Amino acid sequence: MNKLYTLIIIIIFQSQAIAQVDTVALQSIEGITDKMLELISGPVGEERQWDEFRNLFLPTAQFTVMVNGRDGGKRARVMNLEQFVRDIGPAYARDGFEEYSLGLTVNEFNGIATAFQSYYCKNLIGTYEKRGINTYHLVHMNNRWWIASTMFTDESDDAPLPEKYLEENRR
Repeated sequence: MNKLYTLIIIIIFQSQAIAQVDTVALQSIEGITDKMLELISGPVGEERQWDEFRNLFLPTAQFTVMVNGRDGGKRARVMNLEQFVRDIGPAYARDGFEEYSLGLTVNEFNGIATAFQSYYCKNLIGTYEKRGINTYHLVHMNNRWWIASTMFTDESDDAPLPEKYLEENRR
């Protein structure tokens, strides 16, 4: 019985350590949004740190991916946090992935915020390379920021990234 209690305590402490790896990133909107990009980026074959990724989000967080439809219009694919990790997550390790911020525009009031983060991303097998916008809804609770939802879309010939969302040295 003592071995079982010891094992449970070890598991609890390990899960808390994993979930609290980078508390500095959680103190600012730029920190948490950059951390999200860092956690999905990595080489081919490297499993992502999904527990640390989950720790950035409210448990009820939604992900919305805007994709081009066959009719030329847009459609939204909406997922919860676990669906994103299960359905989209494996491609990050399989193909490798790199994404970084080209600029961040934040509007904040009384513990809530929206952020537009322009990005550049590519997979590492050479079949995907894009720029676009991630948008985040965030809340400040318990002395840290949480991502409540995120939505992203790639730029296109018809909708290039507006310069106001790019850092001056990235235009």
